[in-house]
Amino acid sequence: MFVSVSSIHHCTSPDLLRVRFLYDNFRFNMAPFTPHLAVRGSDGTILLRGPPNCEEFQTFQRDNRQSRYVTFSKDGALFGWCNGEKVNVVKSSTGDLLKSFDLPKTSMLEFSPLGKVLVTWKQYTKTQDNPQGEANLQLWDLQTGDCIKTFYQKKVQGWCPSWADDESIAVRCVNNELHFFENNKFETIANKLHLQKVNEFALSPGNNPSKVAVYVPGSKGAPSFVRLYQYPNFAGPTSALANKSFFKADRVTMLWNKKGSAVLVTASTEVDKTGASYYGEQTLHYLATNGESAVVQLPKNGPIYDVSWSPNSSEFCVVYGFMPAKATVFNLKCESVFDFGTGPRNAAFYSPQGHILVLAGFGNLRGQMEVWDVKKYRQVSKPQAADTTHFSWCPDGEHIVTATCSPRLRVSNGYKIWHYTGTVLYKEDTPAGKELWEVLWQPFPAGTFPEKAVKYQAASSELGSTEAKPAQAYRPPALRNKPESSTYKLHEDEPPQNMKPGAAGEKQISKAALKNQRRREAKKAAKQENKSDEVPHPVLEPAPASQAPVTSSHGDPETDKKIKNLKKKLKAIEELKEQQAAGKPLQKNQNLVDLNGQNNQYTDSVRLNRLFGNPGMPVKKKRKSSGSEDPSVRKCKITSYCRTQTPGRFINPEDQFSSKKCLAWFYEYAGPDDVVGPEGMEKFCEDIGVEPENIIMLVLAWKLEAPNMGFFTKEDWLKGMTSLQCDCTERLQGKMDYLRTQLNDATLFRNIYRYAFDFARVKLAFEYQGLGFAFTASKDKDQRSLDMDTAESMLALLLGRTWPLFPVFHQFLEQSKYKVMNKDQWYNVLEFSRTVHPDLSNYDEDGAWPVMLDEFVEWYKARLAL
Repeated sequence: MFVSVSSIHHCTSPDLLRVRFLYDNFRFNMAPFTPHLAVRGSDGTILLRGPPNCEEFQTFQRDNRQSRYVTFSKDGALFGWCNGEKVNVVKSSTGDLLKSFDLPKTSMLEFSPLGKVLVTWKQYTKTQDNPQGEANLQLWDLQTGDCIKTFYQKKVQGWCPSWADDESIAVRCVNNELHFFENNKFETIANKLHLQKVNEFALSPGNNPSKVAVYVPGSKGAPSFVRLYQYPNFAGPTSALANKSFFKADRVTMLWNKKGSAVLVTASTEVDKTGASYYGEQTLHYLATNGESAVVQLPKNGPIYDVSWSPNSSEFCVVYGFMPAKATVFNLKCESVFDFGTGPRNAAFYSPQGHILVLAGFGNLRGQMEVWDVKKYRQVSKPQAADTTHFSWCPDGEHIVTATCSPRLRVSNGYKIWHYTGTVLYKEDTPAGKELWEVLWQPFPAGTFPEKAVKYQAASSELGSTEAKPAQAYRPPALRNKPESSTYKLHEDEPPQNMKPGAAGEKQISKAALKNQRRREAKKAAKQENKSDEVPHPVLEPAPASQAPVTSSHGDPETDKKIKNLKKKLKAIEELKEQQAAGKPLQKNQNLVDLNGQNNQYTDSVRLNRLFGNPGMPVKKKRKSSGSEDPSVRKCKITSYCRTQTPGRFINPEDQFSSKKCLAWFYEYAGPDDVVGPEGMEKFCEDIGVEPENIIMLVLAWKLEAPNMGFFTKEDWLKGMTSLQCDCTERLQGKMDYLRTQLNDATLFRNIYRYAFDFARVKLAFEYQGLGFAFTASKDKDQRSLDMDTAESMLALLLGRTWPLFPVFHQFLEQSKYKVMNKDQWYNVLEFSRTVHPDLSNYDEDGAWPVMLDEFVEWYKARLAL
């Protein structure tokens, strides 16, 4: 179809704005695609023609009034701002005024994805004449200038509706509901998604079918959760595409990838109860529209600073851990692809084409940037931009802008345009007495700027580059006169590492081999340090020589460590014998040899909590103990999320099971008493890629017939692993699907359910044997019931996902008078969940149900009648 130049020039339909935008951009700029940079400050709003010249765009009439907000449409065709008097919308390519609205109190504005609708927001206020207040969210038709709809939006959080890219649907969160509108018809709500206490939502990018992620915070012991839905399938419990629940979450951040196939959820708490971090605790979760979900396992402890999706939607980068922070790229299986090591960084920015990644340390860091070619994983440059408060990529994928803006910093305001090779192309300092508030690149439709080959040579510029100079490491005064050594470090620097199997021809080694390699390197460094200490230094008085004890080494660090620990134990025992022979009274809670061969001054209860705290199975929530309760019994809450399993080495199915190998595997986790205790259990769970609180660990304990919670004896291990034909970590990982299938068999699940009652009815105890001691775990003969905290936790683990009435039953138990649950009640809860309908229509009041269940039915029916 032929379209004349005049028709393009006079078109006003939003559907043709892009065509006119490209034509006008070529006509007036004499270059097909030149991004603009909007600059907002105390001296007004201007548009600059993008790099490399960065000259003021002459056809845009500069606004000298102070603007409150500036924005571009999604395709960059429109530019709008509000200056306290009017809201103006112009064509980005020509600067021609499209619409002007007399809205003096407007403080925010946004465009719909196709530029058809302009959204404005002002502060919600009330007056005596109007106690209800005025509708402060307004939607305007940009073609006619008419107001389409007004809403009340009191909070600034989530003030703007979210649109699908084709504007087929728009969604707002109103009073614990998501309201959906179709084809910009805001007079009628086309659909609703109601979930109690919906806090946040995120609409997927792209066109139909649109997906939405919703977050519901937990309350009264119930976990928080995020669910994915596909519009308009919201009915029924099985309509969710994916679901992820977690306990540690006061707030979340949900980030979709560009294709709308997966979302990353950063869950944060305000306070870190362990006291390890001032910033609270953060966990990262992955949900995909195909139903997959996982916890992203981060190798280093500490806060999560930033999460960024690659534009290809197949990878994402996470910056995390106590400083110096780590940065790692993960694939869609949540497996590490490349580890950038440690460094002063707290942000990650992918280029629009996804071929370059910038890791930066802004805010309270020095502004160091690391520019990486993510296809070759090779560092391009390492510039430094001090006092930076804003960073963004230019749509061309060649240039970036950094700025120091007010009110974050009110001094040294200004901005710089960089080439990614580290060269400063343009610099603008804000004059004294003025402030810079914001800089914003003009966006472009995807595919406008093709990907170019990465350059490693710095681009030419009169301003040069600001390559960061290597800073000298701090050395304590006592070490400043000694030769430099890699052993004296405030922290361990980790170099970049390619995590792909067989990457760059590197041979993959196991964790144990890597650990031994590091020990050998440390030992070698220590020998070199000893040699350097032997170099004579001028001293005032010669130090008396002392005879150093001669130690023998067997070449194997593990063997040497065991011998060293054994000698410590023997020495401690000899000291106790000498004290006993001298007539000194020995107390049971002091001078005991612990599992690591060290003397301990802890009391019995503290020592018990230290050694057996956080048991592997199951973990129960804490509750204030009364005076009659046994302090050795810990009560914790159970969750059931999984770790992602790390890929292990290939195991030939034809290899036969080896009892000797299985026993050696056992001793990797067992202590000196031939028992896998809590510490060994934690390492065991980490190696097989399963959280200790996961129900799979309960199934495994049932398979091993382990009678004690959090402990595997050698007999249990050999018997159970022989039946599973597992003699190594990789074989057990291959059995995970089989263990999960045990939960789907009704008979086997009943056996696991009944086993869980006795398994959870464990009482920890310890006995002294002569000069030593022994810890045991046994069932109290008098304890025939489960305390209610433990019962609720175990029921949540076993029935929480399969029994529709469990949330209601959990609420009943929380408010009921019952403090314990006996075996008969425990067994009947399972039978009740299998036979009684969720609406209780087939419940037989004259049946032989326990009184607890009769009271639950009566309580629930009374609630339904309200």
